[in-house]
Amino acid sequence: MRKIFYTLLTVSLGTGAAMAQPANDNCANATSISVDGGLTCGTTLNATLQGSECFTNYGGGASEHTTWYRVNATDDSLVFAFNQTNVTNCVSPHVRIYGPFTPGGGCLPACGGEVYNEHHNGDPGQHTLLTGLSVGSDYLIQVQDLDCGGPNDGHTEYCLGMFTPQPNTSPGGAAGIDECGITYNGTNIGYSYSTSGPGNENLDGNAGTTCAGCTAGEEVTYVVNNDSWFNFCATTAGDWEVVFDGISNCQNAAPNNGLQMTIFIGTPTNLGTVVWNASSPSSPGSSQTSPTFSVAAGECVYMVVDGFAGDQCDYQYTLNNVSGGCNLLPLPAQLSLFFGYNENGSNILKWKTVSEINTSHFKVERSSDGVNWRHLDDVAASGNSNSSISYAYLDKNYDPTMNYYRLAQYDNDGSLVWIDRVTINNTPTESELVKTVNSLGQEVSSDTKGVIYDVYSDGTTKMRVND
Repeated sequence: MRKIFYTLLTVSLGTGAAMAQPANDNCANATSISVDGGLTCGTTLNATLQGSECFTNYGGGASEHTTWYRVNATDDSLVFAFNQTNVTNCVSPHVRIYGPFTPGGGCLPACGGEVYNEHHNGDPGQHTLLTGLSVGSDYLIQVQDLDCGGPNDGHTEYCLGMFTPQPNTSPGGAAGIDECGITYNGTNIGYSYSTSGPGNENLDGNAGTTCAGCTAGEEVTYVVNNDSWFNFCATTAGDWEVVFDGISNCQNAAPNNGLQMTIFIGTPTNLGTVVWNASSPSSPGSSQTSPTFSVAAGECVYMVVDGFAGDQCDYQYTLNNVSGGCNLLPLPAQLSLFFGYNENGSNILKWKTVSEINTSHFKVERSSDGVNWRHLDDVAASGNSNSSISYAYLDKNYDPTMNYYRLAQYDNDGSLVWIDRVTINNTPTESELVKTVNSLGQEVSSDTKGVIYDVYSDGTTKMRVND
């Protein structure tokens, strides 16, 4: 499956340049963006916090800035992509998404109707699958920051976008390769992390497969933010290599720019053997070729590409047969989308297929440890279809813990076609104060005079002023 990638133009916004107040400084003049319209880059330089606008953490004042965007939801599930492209003085920005609103209308006098609320104080790039959206309605995106003084920029520069969820965000939905010596174009622009991350994730739901020095179940040594997957299966034994290059149009600034790639031999639920880890990061303009690796007849190879520090880039890869011949298994019908979330006391699983041939049913299973599985139900499939079909399953009897779900498709002859999984965190959480820092990020006492920031376990930060 060849991928079409976006061509991006990133404009440098110098901190010393004289710039007018951004046109989208207030909610009423929000910049319109479209789903799958690529990334839109902006700045909070010279923006202001309007008197009626929502604010969080910082307290509200002249040193705060907000900019606004509007997007119309084309699906009930969309990926929100955000990259901060400069280094600021404070842990910022804070991004919120509100809605739904009628198309072309709506603004907010106060914080309300949030569907997303994230203080971006981790990796520069953060990418989240939003669920339960109202199709056809508008949503407002607010970017807020604070100029607290210091050696870095007093405003935020960023690129953001809203995207249709991609099918190849997990091993089970990997885009298939059925040719050798062909350069495939790929991208992780508009992708989100595939499991409960971002983190050093359990990518295959199997605690028994792990990388050296990793916690059980973690297959890679790097943080996963926005992964894309590809695979091929060999019908005869042979030797292979993969060329990974063409990395371009990255959003993060150096040294946080680039990608990371890992190649496995195994199955979607048992990635098994790590064949090769490309350089992390694999920088723009670099070209790497994996060591030659052997694949037995009937074995499958899975490749994951992820953004370093959440970067979003285009890239290329080429599969070369070294010996044994280019004997690849023809591509089967694939799962288009599988995700899960909790809403109104139920864990909701949703999936889509692009097409179906002689499909019988889907088996839904749940596990609390990712090892021992309990059969929940069988969902009848359509049988034969050349168009996309959506399915859903509600689980109301889950335990208050981390719940793993496994979905498998079976054909009419009883054979297993594919298997995929998602994770929903139902563990009760309470936000606790972790530490208090000053404007330079240095840990201080809670009664330190001046402007200080309380950092909580859920990642949020609240500003206080001690006289």
